[in-house]
Amino acid sequence: MSQRKDQIVAVEDKLKHVTTVLLKKWAGLSGFYGFKAMEFDEVFALLNTNGWKVTIDDSVSPNRIVELYQGDNRVRREKFAVDEAGRVHKV
Repeated sequence: MSQRKDQIVAVEDKLKHVTTVLLKKWAGLSGFYGFKAMEFDEVFALLNTNGWKVTIDDSVSPNRIVELYQGDNRVRREKFAVDEAGRVHKV
């Protein structure tokens, strides 16, 4: 039972890391500065300012969809999936 819980935590950590790297990439492409040394929460807060909005949909357990909006227009969208071995892939 404990091993299964550790695997779930490891997959969540991988998804969070991949999402953090993606948000930092988007921050650079969107013209923000000072994002390289930031953690997930700080980059997420940075991208939710000045008319920008990030949505993270993780309602389906092995998948995660991250979208970046400027106003009402979606600017960027990425989808990640986790395979049976626990690896994260961009779909």
